[in-house]
Amino acid sequence: MRRPDLISDCAQCYALCCSASSFQRSEDFAFDKPAGEPCRHVTSAFRCAIHAELSARGFPGCAAYECYGAGPRLTRALASGSCREEQRIEAFLALRVVHEWLWLLTEATKLCPPSQADLCWQLEHATAALDGVAAQPPRTLIELDLTPHRDRVQGLLRSVGQALGGRRRTRKSLDVL
Repeated sequence: MRRPDLISDCAQCYALCCSASSFQRSEDFAFDKPAGEPCRHVTSAFRCAIHAELSARGFPGCAAYECYGAGPRLTRALASGSCREEQRIEAFLALRVVHEWLWLLTEATKLCPPSQADLCWQLEHATAALDGVAAQPPRTLIELDLTPHRDRVQGLLRSVGQALGGRRRTRKSLDVL
């Protein structure tokens, strides 16, 4: 079962991805939009005016976008109004990455072989640490160095892959991909 806090819920969000993300006119987006500027379809109530018709109106990329629940979580944190617009975007981008890592670790924990008890414990410990990061106020979140968390997540995911019988990829084999 998927963690409810790691599920996108646009109805509970201030359309943060609609401001933070950039896109170029293509089969996935009907027009160009630079990062940091609200999409022209975002209303004054911070909702997408065409959300129910995204694909039909030329925005299947928006319909497929996944924030892993970062938007609703940050929207709840922003209810106090203690964050400037540019900080909202920075906080969303950081939290979106943290939520993706949380989702990956949660899924990896489900796959972790019971015979790898230490690895399962490490996954749970890393998930708890990231939950602590995700709970930080927006201003704190944008100041955090996420590099150690990224490195830990990558290492743990590699270890789960190896525990499941995957072969270790060398730098040379990665270059071929």
